[in-house]
Amino acid sequence: MSADAKIAGLTRYRKKGEAGEPLREMNLLEGLGVEGDFHQGGEKQVSLLSAEARQWIDAQTEQAKKGLCFVRFRENILIEGLPEDLESGSLLRAGDAVLRISERGKRCHGECSLFSKGLPCRLSASAVFATVERGGIIRITDVISIDKTIF
Repeated sequence: MSADAKIAGLTRYRKKGEAGEPLREMNLLEGLGVEGDFHQGGEKQVSLLSAEARQWIDAQTEQAKKGLCFVRFRENILIEGLPEDLESGSLLRAGDAVLRISERGKRCHGECSLFSKGLPCRLSASAVFATVERGGIIRITDVISIDKTIF
C-alpha cells in the first residue's frame, strides 16, 4: 500500500461537450460512476489524470493542441502523485470510496498532430479509467491509498 497520492481536483460533466462543473466533493455511486455525470456505467465510469500530465497538457502551444484529445478528454479526478505504473485491477481508496483501475492509457488518433509526427503525448499514457467498487464521498486533498495487487 502506498499513500503519497492526493486528490487535486474534482469535476463533473453533466452533458457531453459542455464545460465541467468543478466540485469540492464528489459522490461516487457503486457500479455507476460520478453522481450526475454523463459517463455513468461501463468500464470507464470515472476518468483520472495525474496533475503532472495536466500541467504538461496545459503548457502545450495552441498549434500543438489542434486535432488532439486535449479538448476532448477531461478527467473527473485530478491526482497529484498518481503512479505511472498502475495496472488494471489496482485499487485506489479515497474518502469513503474504492475505485478499481479498469483501463490504463488512451488510444491516439490519426488526426493528432503529435501522433502523426511521432512526438510523445503524456495524455495517451497518463489517462486512467476506473470503476466504482464501493461508493462514497471523496474530497479535494483526500489522500489516496493505492493497492497495486491485482485482484
